[in-house]
Amino acid sequence: MSQGKYCKYHSDIPAKWYCTGCKIALCSHCIMEERQTGKITVCPACDKALRKLSTAHAIPPFWKRMPTTFLYPFNGASLTHLVGMSLFSLLFLVPLWPVIIVALLMLPLMMLRYGFSVLQHTATGHLTPPKISLNFQLRELALPLKLIAIIIFLSLIMGLILYPFGVNVVIIQLIAFAFSQLILPAMVVLLAVYKGFFRAINPVDISFVVSTIGLPYLALCGVLLLLSGAPASAQFLLASIIPLWMLTMFNIFIMGYFTVVTFHLLGYVVYQYHEHLGIKPEVEYAVKIKPSNSNKGTNANQSSSSYPILQKVRLLIKEGMQQAAKATLKKELLHHAEMDRARIELHQLYHQMLINDQEHETLLEHGNTFIPALLDNQMGKQAIAVFRDCIDVDPKYHLTIPGDIHKLATAAQKADEHKIILSLINGFVQKHPDYPDTIELLLMAAQSLQHHFRQDEKAKKILVYAIKRYPEDARIQRAKRDLMLLERPSGATA
Repeated sequence: MSQGKYCKYHSDIPAKWYCTGCKIALCSHCIMEERQTGKITVCPACDKALRKLSTAHAIPPFWKRMPTTFLYPFNGASLTHLVGMSLFSLLFLVPLWPVIIVALLMLPLMMLRYGFSVLQHTATGHLTPPKISLNFQLRELALPLKLIAIIIFLSLIMGLILYPFGVNVVIIQLIAFAFSQLILPAMVVLLAVYKGFFRAINPVDISFVVSTIGLPYLALCGVLLLLSGAPASAQFLLASIIPLWMLTMFNIFIMGYFTVVTFHLLGYVVYQYHEHLGIKPEVEYAVKIKPSNSNKGTNANQSSSSYPILQKVRLLIKEGMQQAAKATLKKELLHHAEMDRARIELHQLYHQMLINDQEHETLLEHGNTFIPALLDNQMGKQAIAVFRDCIDVDPKYHLTIPGDIHKLATAAQKADEHKIILSLINGFVQKHPDYPDTIELLLMAAQSLQHHFRQDEKAKKILVYAIKRYPEDARIQRAKRDLMLLERPSGATA
């Protein structure tokens, strides 16, 4: 993997952005791109504008897709096209010259027509065969006819150049063939993209396509040369084995098959270099992140729809800029008070940073907002964990709002966290004497003392206190019942 072309933090994912300040390459999993017009994507670490990288290196080269390429014609509409052409070839066996001539003219044109459709479809990012158009129009044969004209034009040009020097006709044909194999792929691409005959034979445009693709263009020419000889080889092997009608159908099928493969291959190369060639694809190439040791534990694919600040903070942490990450989080949390599940992740990250840096006072202050937010989002276990972190720092720590204390005690009861319940209720009556649901908390405390800690006497005291303090409350009957059960002699039955 070449340096700079793959993400620094996901080594198997091609980079999409490059920071000239930090000298690091990043993928779209590390960067939350701004979608609004006029926004500039900036580096999460230094806030400088990022340079967008070409997708040419991100899209796998054609030689890595050869098995898929050879299977392409057997999918959907392409296979239907090949079968249709094979059946149409049976017209060659009809003993009427007009019919044979029509078949001889139409078959190559129909093959090339669908081939150009495949090239254009693939070049815009579609990696499955295009549908067959049933609404046939003569103008659709324009590209096949222009391609045939280009091949004739090349042969004439080579003849005119070499013949005056007394070069043998056979040699002229060989040179013309070799030269055409080198420039014809570029011409076909230009013809498919721009649809103009003169644009396709323009040396400047041909040179641009060849130089844009670079050395892979020579590899492409080599593969196409091998493909061009495949139908004749197959025909030679089967000529003496199968009957004439079957051989005719097979020949057309094989010719159509390799035509589709060739044009799909050309379209894929155009798609790979679409940015350089000025072509806008209909389907953007996307790389799916795969679990690997390089990104294990980083949760790289999580929160792809979260706040952009989260990507920034994670990257700062990976770059070892802990204080900058914490300051960024603090600023974000202070200026945006709204809370949802995505922003809770920001709070969790900030909470952990405060623990690591032993900023106890700030940790307790943050707990007053973080714990209620967790409770409002039905994340009781997480709220209990944060509260435990706070009382580990200060055993006297308490939430300030009685309703939050009640919610947390309820969550603790569901989680069998009885020590947390007692810690929350300790001193609650004195601090919040007017809270209307205090009796619920007292009942929770009595149940924890009785059933979990086996401290019946303490449980009795709490129940007696509740009965005396709230004699008119409808819920007092529960307290009386629990007290009666506690005062029953051991072994007594109801």
